Parts: sequence; structure tokens; C-alpha cells
Amino acid sequence: MCVADARADLTTARTAVDRALDAFLASKQRSDRPGHSGPGAEHMIDVLRAFLSGRGKRVRPLFCHIGWRAVTDAPLDVRLIDVGVGLELLHGHALVHDDLVDRSLMRRGRPAVHVACADLHGANAWSGVSAAVFLGDLAALWAEEQFQCLYEPGVPPAARAHLGAMRAELLNGQLLDLVKPSQLFGTVPEAFAVIHAKTVAYTVLGPLLIGAAMAGADPDVSDALAGYARPLGEAFQLQDDLEDVAADPDCSGCGEDLKEGKHTVVVALAGEAATARQRAVMARLLGRPGMCGGELAELRSTIAATGAVERVRAMIAARRRAALERAAGGPFTERGRALLIAMTDLALPGVADWPEVAA
Repeated sequence: MCVADARADLTTARTAVDRALDAFLASKQRSDRPGHSGPGAEHMIDVLRAFLSGRGKRVRPLFCHIGWRAVTDAPLDVRLIDVGVGLELLHGHALVHDDLVDRSLMRRGRPAVHVACADLHGANAWSGVSAAVFLGDLAALWAEEQFQCLYEPGVPPAARAHLGAMRAELLNGQLLDLVKPSQLFGTVPEAFAVIHAKTVAYTVLGPLLIGAAMAGADPDVSDALAGYARPLGEAFQLQDDLEDVAADPDCSGCGEDLKEGKHTVVVALAGEAATARQRAVMARLLGRPGMCGGELAELRSTIAATGAVERVRAMIAARRRAALERAAGGPFTERGRALLIAMTDLALPGVADWPEVAA
């Protein structure tokens, strides 16, 4: 299977999940069906539907799809689509609540759910927060509806076990994000602990293992998928963190983590290498919600001057290379191998063109 065919396969899988998710959300607003939202909540559901529909990369459903393909060439189990929709609803739940915890006003360049809900209540911030809590819970409840297919006859119990482990790691990562760092800017091990829970286990490994388990994966295949998931998941989050400190003015939403004072790997590395003056700048600006454009530019340039950005780029390049090597050498079907390789660069957009990678 060539790269173009693998990408076409992934596009088809994403489209199927998009359509199924949109149909599911539409069904919840129809008054002629049991379990619909009811007329009093229609505007609130509109906010959640807009938040979930057509804006994400559908990374988790795609990894679930690849997990199946890595094990067998048999036709796809139609329940993979239901699971994919459930993963998107679960992720929506996590994002809505994550923005509340972080006090983020924006998500993907648009107002966060609690901000959009507040606008529906005459800019009443508390009403917006309250509505977002319930909408996040609603997304989790709907995810459970979709995951019920994993309890049907013929579905290996391992698929449910991997789903449970994935959800536990997500909550563990959220809690780790709240733990006070041992140092002013956090440490690299502390930052990686959050990455392993919130990104490696929840974003990459869990969905891969669910799909593989549904196909009846042997332990050696599951172990090989874990070997691929770790470096790719780390690179995926490192690139996301790096984009936040990028000086690209067209990067919508960039700088939010800096305003929230998140102790990412790039921030921890900058703190380790910074001079006394640079540390003073970081201490003054990091975690300031009302930071103006000039202050954000100063903080970004200070972090870059420590060499932390170059170090994180090298980490990403090395982890991408490791993921590709493990995809190529694992006991996967040829189709699954091609999909893993294609997904590596889809998950890390632009990295393949970096000078340090292309050389």
C-alpha cells in the first residue's frame, strides 16, 4: 500500500466518523426521538454541536481505525465507527472541562464553550461556566452510549479494558496538570509525566489498542503498537507545546499555554538554561492571563534565546524517526504498516520538511 492510498484510507475513515458524529448530534435535537435534548436546551446543544462538528483532526478515531488495520485485512467492523464517535465525544468532554480548569477563553481560534454559553446568557460568565460543566458531562454521557457496542457479543473484553485504562490515564493527566511543580518552571520529567498520561496513553496508545483488540490482536502486536505510540505521542504533544511559543502571528490561539503558565517541556528546558535576566523575564510574564502582544513577544523571544526551542525541535525529530522505525519493523499487516507511517506525518504536520529532518 503506497502513501497516497494510505492517506486516502485515512481520509475515508475520518469522513465516516464526521458523518456519523453529525448524525448522532442531530438526532439528539429531534423531539421525535427518546433521549433528545428538549426545547429548553436547544441553544446550548447548538454550542456543543458547533464545538464538536468538523473542527478536530479526529486523531483518536483514526488511531482506532489503524489499530484494526494493523492486525487484520478483514473488512472493518462497523462498530469501529461507533467507537470513533464515542472517542470524539469523550474528547469533547475533556476539552470543555479542560478550558474551564485552565480558564481558557479560546479553543482552536474560537470562543471556548463556557464563553459561547455566557454570550447566550447576556455575557453572564457564571452561567456560561455552569452550562459548560453540564455540556461537558452530557458529551461524556453520550460517549457512553456509543461505547455500549463494546459490550456486545463477539467483542473481545480487552477492548473494554483498554477503554477504561485510557479514560483513567486522561483523568490522571488532568490531575497531574494541577500539581504544583517542584521548581519555578517545572521540570522535564514532570512535563513528560503529563504527556504520557494525556497524550501518549489517551491520544495514541489507547485508541490504537482498542481498535487492535476489536480485531483480536495478539500480545506481540499490542506491544509493538505501544512501542510506536510512545515516541509519536511525545512528539505530537511536544509539537503542540512548541506551536504555543511560536512567534507566527497567524497562529490562532498560540500563546494560550504561556498565558496560563503551563509547565511544558519547552518551558522547563528554558528555565534550566536561562540566565538570571531571562529567568526574571519568564517569572514576570509566564502565567499572566492579560498579557499584551508585546509582552507575549518578549516572553517568546526570551524562551527562544535559551535554546529551548531548538532542543525541543531535536526531540520531535528524534521521536518521529523512532516512531517510523517501529512502524516499519513491527509485526503488522502491510496495510497497517503503511497507515502507521502515513499517520506519523499527519499527526506531525510540517515536521518532515524541517531542515534537521529532511537532511
